[in-house]
Amino acid sequence: MRKIRRPKVIVMALKPKYARAIYEGRKNWEFRKTPPPLFHYIYIYESAPVSAVTGHVMFSESVTGIPLAVWDIVKTNKCYTKNLAGISLPDLEAYAGKKLVTALRVYKAKRFDKPIPLEAKAPQNWGRYAYVALTESETL
Repeated sequence: MRKIRRPKVIVMALKPKYARAIYEGRKNWEFRKTPPPLFHYIYIYESAPVSAVTGHVMFSESVTGIPLAVWDIVKTNKCYTKNLAGISLPDLEAYAGKKLVTALRVYKAKRFDKPIPLEAKAPQNWGRYAYVALTESETL
C-alpha cells in the first residue's frame, strides 16, 4: 500500500498587533532572527489572546545583517516605494541584540474570515506542520 504524503505547511507566530498591521498594509517588513523560506505561503498564527491561525502571508525578498544596517536599508533605500517597518529601531535592537536579523518584505497577505485554532503546539518563531484545517475559501 502506498502512503500519501501531505505537504507540510509553514506557520509563523506573530503578536496580534503586528499581524493586524501586516493585514492592513501598515507593515511591509517583518523582522526575524531565523527567517522562514521566501516565496511560500506562510500561515500566520496570532499569539494570545487570539491564539489561532488568522491568515497567510508571502514574503518576496529578504535583507540580512546587523540590526542598524538592516534598518538603514529598509527605511532609507529609495528603491522601496513603501518603507513601513511597523517597529521602531530601539524595539528592533532590543529584539535582535547584537545578532544578525533578517527583514522579510511582505509581498501579499490575506486575513481569513474566521480564525482557525491550531491543533498542534504553537510555534515560538515559525515551524513546519503536517496539517492545518482549512475551509475551501481559505486555501491557497
